[in-house]
Amino acid sequence: MSENVDFSKLVEARKIVDIRENINIVLEGQYKEAYDAMMDAYNAGLFVGLVGPVGCGKTALCRKFAYDLHQEFYWVTFSDLVRPATLIGSFDPTLVFKYGFSPDSYVPGPFTLSALKGGVFLANELNRGDEYVLNSMLDAMEERRLFIPQLKTWLKAHDDFYVISAMNPSEMRGTRKLPSAIKDRIKVWINLGYPGKALELKIMDVNCPEYKLSAATQEKILELMIQCRNDPDVEAPPSLRTSIGLARFIGERASRLKKDVDNALIASCARLILREGIEMKPGRDVDAFLKKLLTRVVGVA
Repeated sequence: MSENVDFSKLVEARKIVDIRENINIVLEGQYKEAYDAMMDAYNAGLFVGLVGPVGCGKTALCRKFAYDLHQEFYWVTFSDLVRPATLIGSFDPTLVFKYGFSPDSYVPGPFTLSALKGGVFLANELNRGDEYVLNSMLDAMEERRLFIPQLKTWLKAHDDFYVISAMNPSEMRGTRKLPSAIKDRIKVWINLGYPGKALELKIMDVNCPEYKLSAATQEKILELMIQCRNDPDVEAPPSLRTSIGLARFIGERASRLKKDVDNALIASCARLILREGIEMKPGRDVDAFLKKLLTRVVGVA
């Protein structure tokens, strides 16, 4: 059924004022060590590179970092589709008719905004980006000045401009070797992995407070995650988001059915979450893998 929608009111009502909101992070263990190193690097005027698998908490840590510094947070997730204009900006054709090729018709990208207004810019999955695109950031990161080709203008970066680069391990599919010019501008390197068992249980609790899952259920969820991450047949293991999602799904299903969580319920939920929550190496069958995994951990496939 169609209806008339006042989109401007809808946008105003749902606008996110602070993109750093809703940061659920447990600042302990490796995250506290990384956070402290990031603060030291920031105060020393050195850029940071975070290296870790998908979904290990890199982005959440960067949001927390920006929030605590009272800085705006900007980011771009790199891929083959990201071009220099994605970072720097471009002219709005409709505004060009009115203002010509001038700053008034130019729409700055997130990298330009962070450089000129000040703030933390996260270059997410940096080593998936094309070298031609990455080169757009070189001058701002080294000389603290930014060239906007469309305006033929050099601009001075704000004193509060700061870049964090987040990367996946180089052996992961889809990554590229980082260009030496970019690598040279990143001075502090921090490795993150999936958190230890005790810490991941705390993270699960923080993100699933309404479900009150038993310690036994949480242990089984975590054991499923750990075995997936350690299995050589799994190319892309389950992330923290996957373990949190499985916990929430189990809790919600048990609530709807008005029953206690048992092994059969855990297995049925895990199949629905993990089938696309992990990626097997070529030639490995995910259904056969899950059957063995669930039988081994919960005794039900």
